[in-house]
Amino acid sequence: MSDDAVSGQAGRGPIEDERVGHGTSDGYSDSGVIGQALVGAARLYPVPRASVAALLVAGVVLGAVGDALLRAPDGPVGLNLSLWVASVAVAALALHRRAALALDRERVAWLVIGVLFAAGLTWRDAPPLKLLALGCATLTFALAAHCLAAAWVRRAGVLRYAGALALGALHAWTAAALALVDATRSTPRVETGRGAGWRRAAALARGLVIATPLVAVFGALFMSADAVFEELVANVLRFDFEWIASHILLFSILAWLSTGYLRGFLTGTELPPLRALWRDGALFAFAPKRPTLGITEVATALAALDLLFLLFVIVQFRYLFGGDALVQVTPDLTYADYARRGFFELVFAVVLVVPVLLAADWLLDRRTRRDALVFRGLAGVQIGLVLAITASALQRLRLYHASYGLTESRFYAMVLLIWIGAMLFWLAATVLRGRRDAFAFGTLASGLATVALLFVVNPDAVIARANVARMASADAPVRFDVAYATSLSADAVPVLIDALPALPADVQCPLARHLLRRWPPDRERSLRSWSWSAARASDAVRGHEARLRSMVGPDQECAAPGAA
Repeated sequence: MSDDAVSGQAGRGPIEDERVGHGTSDGYSDSGVIGQALVGAARLYPVPRASVAALLVAGVVLGAVGDALLRAPDGPVGLNLSLWVASVAVAALALHRRAALALDRERVAWLVIGVLFAAGLTWRDAPPLKLLALGCATLTFALAAHCLAAAWVRRAGVLRYAGALALGALHAWTAAALALVDATRSTPRVETGRGAGWRRAAALARGLVIATPLVAVFGALFMSADAVFEELVANVLRFDFEWIASHILLFSILAWLSTGYLRGFLTGTELPPLRALWRDGALFAFAPKRPTLGITEVATALAALDLLFLLFVIVQFRYLFGGDALVQVTPDLTYADYARRGFFELVFAVVLVVPVLLAADWLLDRRTRRDALVFRGLAGVQIGLVLAITASALQRLRLYHASYGLTESRFYAMVLLIWIGAMLFWLAATVLRGRRDAFAFGTLASGLATVALLFVVNPDAVIARANVARMASADAPVRFDVAYATSLSADAVPVLIDALPALPADVQCPLARHLLRRWPPDRERSLRSWSWSAARASDAVRGHEARLRSMVGPDQECAAPGAA
């Protein structure tokens, strides 16, 4: 049995005992296919009985809190979403403590990391950074909920990380139904006052459901029969049904997701170990065999790929690394054609090589030391050729930036290429040396660190600063792309304001007009959608309002060039 399986059993504690002890007398009724499926899933992931009510209450509270926080004028883009994510983490820890379950420090650490990434929403304003922050928070929350055992992340592989993310999402969207099964189909073993109170509440709810259509029908009849009664009811029931429906929808979605995630955090989201099957009264071991390939098959496939990559590098060597000289001597070849042609295909090829090499390493049946050496040699050649193609792609990107400026897509493509190149070196240092178990965690840690570094670097400010510097340092006149500069987020506003005096007059006017309209000094912003970057942009516009208004004409219409 693997260490993961052993640690998975050790970490479940009372929940595993309760899972084994469930039988037909636990109060669950197996009626209907859907009901049987829900009951079966609830038995596979049982929640301690004392936590069922608290779990539902926590989901309802988080739904209400999320509806209040995320319904900001500017949307869930700043402090509101960060606070809601943090509240989910706090609720998960509180429920875990209430259930008296052992809580590993690593799970707490992953929750804290997720909250820190969500806090990035209150720091930067660039949409790609916000998506990366949410993605990292989602991944770390899924890792925290996956396994109740200690320190599994460092030993796990890439596929288990992907499984943890998929199972976490599955629990978030479906486990709320299991929580309802826990509440409605579980019968208390001992009659208590609390149990009687729950039954009375359920009976009252059923009575309200029955009464609602009857009251509606008779109310409509009475309103038609008497004008005074109709006016009274109309005044009392003057509701904005669209507003109510939107609140109900947002509350329901957030409460459902919160309940599902919290239940998964309490039970763990990993699949229960299927170690044996009961067949005809005998116990048979259930251990699916891992598929394997011999060195001949693997070496043939890798050699074919190496030959293909080598031919591509040889044939395209002058094109890959020609740079300025190639563009100047090749007819009808522009900088845009040179930089664009095949760039994203090369990026995709570089990215695809990593899973191909990991799959080959996983499938290889190493029967002799020679098999391992052959694989390492072929994989090493593959990595070297891919690194050459990576350098070519970076060269194209550098030339494109020098000729046409820097954009978000080019910046993030450059970051991705550099990170993939580092991962290729890491793959050679771990997988090819027989330390495959260290590759996945290093990749995960480096990916999270790269995203955190992007928040520190501030890509939109770097892009704006690079484009301004390119225009100032160019030997020939270079056009400043005002339309793209105005599409950047609040992160770039202080850089653009500082650079305005050095820009041409025909650039100053539309740029200043955009800043005044997008970040008006007198605009009041909701605290719920507050972010440090947006507040800094508003302060910068407010501090330079007089200079900005001098660059535009009346009614913020651009003046003629040179007027400013």
